Amino acid sequence: MSGNAQRLKKLIRRVLRDRRKAVAEENAPMAADIEKWPKKWQDRIMGAKMVAAYMPIDEELLLDSIIRKLLEADVKMCFPKVEGDDIIFYETSSEDSFEEGSFSIREPKSGLKKVDPQEIDVMLVPGMAYDRKGTRLGRGKGFYDRYCRKLKEEGRIRILGFVSEKNCFAALPRDPWDLVADAVVTETSFTDVSENRKNEVDQ
Repeated sequence: MSGNAQRLKKLIRRVLRDRRKAVAEENAPMAADIEKWPKKWQDRIMGAKMVAAYMPIDEELLLDSIIRKLLEADVKMCFPKVEGDDIIFYETSSEDSFEEGSFSIREPKSGLKKVDPQEIDVMLVPGMAYDRKGTRLGRGKGFYDRYCRKLKEEGRIRILGFVSEKNCFAALPRDPWDLVADAVVTETSFTDVSENRKNEVDQ
């Protein structure tokens, strides 16, 4: 990608970070409930054996309702922990199993079961921004890009991008290594990216 595009990414991150500073975490919006998703995606997540989620910070979408429904359906849950230059997921379903970790994000405590990436069926990934084609703009550390790259190449995992509606754009600059979600969820909408790609091909 050109240097101009890289500078554009940095500029977008700076603007979004400035915007986030003015938003208290308790005012963060709730992600659209599973019942408002397309039927095939409802079936996909409710039928998963393991779903990877996240603990929100700043104005990242809250997942309370989604997590509650998954736990009620006996779907196993795991959450990320930063270890060195990577994120590792640990299985947990208890509110007491978290502590403040890297970047002031709540992370699983030590001693929990480490989850093999191959065990994860669906991953819920927050972003500073997404576009309607699934391109994610993260915080620049590349944790999710690295973790998901091989899994996406193998085609066995489904990735749902979560972002507030105001930070969901028509298009974002994309590098070859950037994570691209299969669908994008906001507080008010659900965009099936795979359907969008199919429509583009059909046209």
